[in-house]
Amino acid sequence: MDSSHPFTWWSASHILVLAIVLITCTLTICAARRMAPAGRQRLCRALALMLGSTFIAEHICNACIMPHEEWIQNLPLHFCSAMAPVAFIALWWRKRWACALVYFGVLAASIQALITPTLQVDFPNIRFFTFFWSHSMLALAALLIPLVLGWRARHKDVWRTVLLADLYLLCVIPINLLLDTNYGFTQYSPVKGCLLDYLGAAPWYYLWLQLPALGLFCLMRLPVREKQA
Repeated sequence: MDSSHPFTWWSASHILVLAIVLITCTLTICAARRMAPAGRQRLCRALALMLGSTFIAEHICNACIMPHEEWIQNLPLHFCSAMAPVAFIALWWRKRWACALVYFGVLAASIQALITPTLQVDFPNIRFFTFFWSHSMLALAALLIPLVLGWRARHKDVWRTVLLADLYLLCVIPINLLLDTNYGFTQYSPVKGCLLDYLGAAPWYYLWLQLPALGLFCLMRLPVREKQA
């Protein structure tokens, strides 16, 4: 198949890769929950190393093979790319702020990216594999944190995650203006007809998105909330 073959949502390749991701994540979590605490820690640290090595290798390859104009558009500044080091910190050291950001922010973003990917090329292009590999690992990391490592969310973790996500947006806005890029989708929505198109002009649609995001995070907290003593 030609590498320029365009990707289509809910095509056979999309459905198949989602099924593989779902099965792999389910089997990994079920197996991890049967392990002793030491085994769970080793598994999470192994995933952290895979995330870190994939993050480094992907962007080194991009720098080596992409022309300068395309490389500028593929710096590790998209939200999920920027959160890969945060996921490493959460899995390796279990820092509370990192666990909260990965569970709330990264889980919501990575699942949305898997369901409605901003991907131009289809199977068997290498970018098809790297996109789904990196985003599925992030989703798995976000699920392992509460289901395997036993992290529990406090009320302030929701607010902290919203503030950190807003800080990310504030940082990428000037970068986008300087480089004429669209990291964090602060210049325009990723695909026509997505939710951001109905919330006003960029980047102001993120102001209107605050309440739905806060509501979603509050719902996500319910099954993993910390029990009061």
